[in-house]
This record gives sequence, C-alpha cells and structure tokens, in this order.
Amino acid sequence: MTKDNNNKSNFWDYKGSFRTDLHTLGHYPATMVPEMQLKLMKDWKKNCYSIMLDPFAGSGTSLVEAQKLDMEVIGIDLNPYAILLSQVKTHDYSDIKWNKVMMRIHKKIESEDFRFPIHNFSNIKKWFRPDIIKSLSKIRNIIMSESDPWIRKFLWVCMSEVIYTHSNDRTSTFKLYQKPKNQIKSIPNDIYSEFEKVLSKKHVFLPQKKLPNSYIYSGDSISICSKIPTESVDMICTSPPYGENATTVTYGQSSILFLKWIDKNDLESSNLDSLLSNYSAIDSLSLGGAKADEYAYSSKTLEQYINSIDSSKQKKVRKFISDYWKIVKQLSRIIKKDGLIIFTVGNRVVDNETQPLDKLTIEMFEKKGINLVDEFSRNILFRQTPQRTSKINKKIKSMSKEKILVFRKGNKW
Repeated sequence: MTKDNNNKSNFWDYKGSFRTDLHTLGHYPATMVPEMQLKLMKDWKKNCYSIMLDPFAGSGTSLVEAQKLDMEVIGIDLNPYAILLSQVKTHDYSDIKWNKVMMRIHKKIESEDFRFPIHNFSNIKKWFRPDIIKSLSKIRNIIMSESDPWIRKFLWVCMSEVIYTHSNDRTSTFKLYQKPKNQIKSIPNDIYSEFEKVLSKKHVFLPQKKLPNSYIYSGDSISICSKIPTESVDMICTSPPYGENATTVTYGQSSILFLKWIDKNDLESSNLDSLLSNYSAIDSLSLGGAKADEYAYSSKTLEQYINSIDSSKQKKVRKFISDYWKIVKQLSRIIKKDGLIIFTVGNRVVDNETQPLDKLTIEMFEKKGINLVDEFSRNILFRQTPQRTSKINKKIKSMSKEKILVFRKGNKW
C-alpha cells in the first residue's frame, strides 16, 4: 500500500510547504500539514470509505482535505473557536454575494451615525488599548447586524485575525503574556482598514460548491464519541494532544481573546459559559485536565516511563494517558471492520525524559484488536509551534519530530 518514495528520508517533512488558501483562515496553533493529511488519506483510502472522523479537529485541516476525497466528515473539539473555524471551512458559501456584503460593511464603518455599545469583559483593558476597544466594538456590532449566521461566522474569523495583530498579547508563546508598554503604545489603530483588508483577501478562499456533509460537534471528545454508533466510521484521521494542554500547547489561551469578542449566539457549545469563565478554562477541561481519572490505564511501558520522572510530574502524566486510553477505546469501537486510523503523534519531554506516546498508542490500539500496518517519522519544519510553551523565563523547546501511525481494524494487510 505504501508508495516507495514515502519511505525516503525527509519525505514526510514537506519542506517548502506552507498553509495556503482555506487553511490560512484564522489563527490556530500547532496545525497539521494539509498536503500530508491529504496524501495519507488518499494513499490508504478504499473506494468504500465514505465517512471520516477527526475527534480533535482543531482548525479543521483533516476535515477540509477529507472533503476533497468526497468523504462526509465528523469533527469534534472542545474549543469553540476551533469549532467556528471547522464550520466555516466546511460550509458551502456559493450563495453569498460577497461584493454586496463588503459594500454594506464599508458603509457602516464609514458612517458616523452607526451607533454601538462599547464591548466589555473581565480585564479587557489589560489586553486592549481603550481606542482599540472602541474600534473593535464597532466592528463587533457591524458583524452582529448581519442577518445571515454563516456570514457572521466568517466575519468573526476575519475579526479574530485583526485581534491577533492588535491585542496587547505577545505572540511568541501560546500562553497569554502582556507585551511591554512601549510595544503596546506602538500598536497602530488601523482596525477598520485591516478588517476590510482581511475580508477582501480571505473571502475568495471560502468553498464555492456543494460539499460532502460535515457534522461539527462542540464538546469533550470522549463524551461525544461515546454517542457515535459502533462500527459507523470508515476512517479516523487526527493529531491528538501530546499531553495536557497546560504543559504542551495551550489551545484555549491562544484563542480566548478571540472568543471574548465573538457574540455567544454564534458560538456552539453546551458548556460555553464555563469555557469562557476564565482564561484557562478550556485548557483545564481538555484531555488530561482537571477532571481526568488518574489510574484508568497501566502497562509496563507506561510504568517504566512514570518511574523515570519526578513524583511531582507523575500525576499529570497519568491523568493524560488515562484520558488518552479512554478516547482510544472509543475510536476502536467506532471504526468499522477494515477501517483505517491515522494518528500523527509526538513524544514530548517531561522532566528530561521522553514520553513514549507513539509506543503507548500502538500498545493501546493493539489491546483493542487494531493492528499497526505502517509508520513514518517526520521532522517538524514549519508547524506553527512556539520555541517554548512554558513561562517566558523558562525555555522548553517544542518537539522537532513526529510519528505517523497507520492502523487497521481486522487482519493485517
């Protein structure tokens, strides 16, 4: 099944590839490589495969690529901003007259008669200058004045790109850290022109044709997957978290400032108020977070690793691996016989010891009768990860390598 050149050194690095077109919408950390996901699915896809699931959909990379292969897609994520991105990227926008939308928005921006309240939330003045708050408030209310929810959803994504470049948050880390005062002072207040520029540039990337169905679910992957019928999915393609968010990639913190501005009516989550209650709530409720069990999984591989790290770090690792095991069990149940599972995983370092997530993943799926049929290594050349994921004064280099693991339910190929 594997192409000969796939095993060449550095083949899976995709050196020289960059996010383009639809994949440039919004700002989301640690996104997958679209070309890589498309090739993996295309190389291994059988003609009978019609449904693909990504239980950690993130910005929707695998969903977009699976639709290119005429598969219906199911995406799950806890982060409401990830859900928004996935919804927008998998929706048919062919009936929208964008010239009229842009003209309407421009007139409202230019109008001195357009009245709007100044938006407010906890610590807003820490993260935005007063003049920028006023300008963003006008954009926010202009978006809310649009009657079509799908237009609004895309406009919120455009606004998030403007927020990214105009907030007081430094972007060298995924965690929220305020810029120095001199940098905050120098942020230009060109909110209106930048918003119109993003809208003009990005709307041309939106899908303009009928697409295979997409089902995007907001919430905990373990809980949502438990409701998906047994053996109902042909393919699972995902890159799961490599550890609990707080010490790997703080997806929640990286998008919380966007979410604080978006009208709650356009965000989908059964637990939205709780997720937005503080700046760390999304991360604390993610895989391996505060509510995770500690001893749901144990094996020789895990215990050897646990015993190699300091006791103060062991609980967090156990909680993450236990939640990881729960999602593996659900995915093993959901996938059809002869179905395919593609995992892109990384082995993070805890207490100077490399966590063997690749080995644990293989071990877990084997326990559920899911066989490893191929694996590849890749160097991370341009994936959007920071040089450090922890405190500014404590450098922790992000991972430089990943493993691509391909599994099949049933007899080995």
